[in-house]
Amino acid sequence: MPIIEPEFMELTQSLDVAAFWEENAQCQRFTTDKPRCALAFSPDDHWIFEFMNVPSTLRYYHDTAYRNALHKEVNAITLEYVGRAFFNEDTWETEPHRIENLFHCYFTYHEGSTPWLTPATDDPGEFARILDEAAATDMRTWALPAPYLAEWEARKAAGKPLPKLGTGSRGPATIMTSVLKPETVFYWIYDYPDLMHRFRDILAEKMVEFNSVLREFSGNDEPGWWITDDNCALFNRKLYREYCFPVLKRVLEAMAPGDARRYQHSDSAMGHLLDIQYELGIRAVNYGPTVDAGLIRAKMPDAYIFGQLPPLLLRNGSPEEIRERVISDFKKAGATGGLEITTAGSLAAGTGVGRMRWLMQVVQEECRYA
Repeated sequence: MPIIEPEFMELTQSLDVAAFWEENAQCQRFTTDKPRCALAFSPDDHWIFEFMNVPSTLRYYHDTAYRNALHKEVNAITLEYVGRAFFNEDTWETEPHRIENLFHCYFTYHEGSTPWLTPATDDPGEFARILDEAAATDMRTWALPAPYLAEWEARKAAGKPLPKLGTGSRGPATIMTSVLKPETVFYWIYDYPDLMHRFRDILAEKMVEFNSVLREFSGNDEPGWWITDDNCALFNRKLYREYCFPVLKRVLEAMAPGDARRYQHSDSAMGHLLDIQYELGIRAVNYGPTVDAGLIRAKMPDAYIFGQLPPLLLRNGSPEEIRERVISDFKKAGATGGLEITTAGSLAAGTGVGRMRWLMQVVQEECRYA
């Protein structure tokens, strides 16, 4: 059974979800010349598993028909209670390679969890050989596996919509700490700095090559880039500037030149990196729940902030606690019109549609410009 919290359903009896989203469409600009602050939700696979008490995560990832049917079922529920469908009901069986795969890092699957990228090696000699191979790889022949190309052509022949590829990626900190264990990354930064600098430089160049191939293949000529980099909080300012900044600078200059959109998401406590992110031209952000909305606004005065409601507060907090936090964030970061209320990270697993409705109602009542 889906999670539908009775207390919050009672509190939101008068909420008109259709009218809410109609008004919300007028609110997604960086200006105060709009009715109110915008709102968004970002449920993901973690959220689905708990919301629907899914019996097998392995089946979800490996059985496309089952996954599509589950998405259809969840969409029907969220449309009824929240007024929005969040999940694709015609998912792909295949996908392009990931940049992590270039360094021999692949997903492993275990029942009861989401896929996990497994580190390639703990041996510096072996990793040096992996880097040699990565540097020599022709991204045009590597990027798109044959099964993906076949599915692409089948969908194209059927007249189905095809995605624009090469729009964003995990960030360098999270890529590095997936290809290698996090502790290995930091040991080797000090023990084998030449090796890690080479990793950094190959990663930067191959990310640009790889995503240029994806863009050309899919006809994507729209500049802009999104970054998801939860593990950047593991890097202090010095190491972030030495190992992550050069990668992001190279990629953003190639993929999001000039005034093109540059967006960063991180679930983590990365407040110490905000000025460096600002230097990179990042002007759309969704940071972790411990990063204060006022600090973001102070460090990034013209950034559009997606946040900063702690996901666990929405899942576990009282109605008044949720209201107080929304009001606080709005006062700290919403005065210029550059705030969209959403969770600081994905919607937490265990959050039901009643609490989603309550957040909608709070934003409607407490975050108005007119």
